[in-house]
Amino acid sequence: MKIGQIVFSKSGRDKGKVFVVLSVEDEFVFLTDGRIRPLDRPKKKKFKHVQPTNTIIGLKPEAEGLKDADIRKWLDPFIPKG
Repeated sequence: MKIGQIVFSKSGRDKGKVFVVLSVEDEFVFLTDGRIRPLDRPKKKKFKHVQPTNTIIGLKPEAEGLKDADIRKWLDPFIPKG
C-alpha cells in the first residue's frame, strides 16, 4: 500500500466504500473519503480489510491547502452511480 492509493473496504460497516490511503503504519492504513471520514478524522483499518486498486493519486497529506473537497473530487469516478 502506498500513500495516495485508492482502496475499497472489504469489511465492516463501510464495506464496499472507496477511500484514499493517507498513511501506512505497521499493519494498518489510515483512510479518508472526504465525507464521512474527513482528513482530520481518518479511518484506521488493517491491510487485510481493504482491497487496493492500481490507481495512485498525487496526494501529499502534509501539503498545505489539501481539503476534503479535493479528496471527494478524486474519488468521484470510483463511486458507483445508481
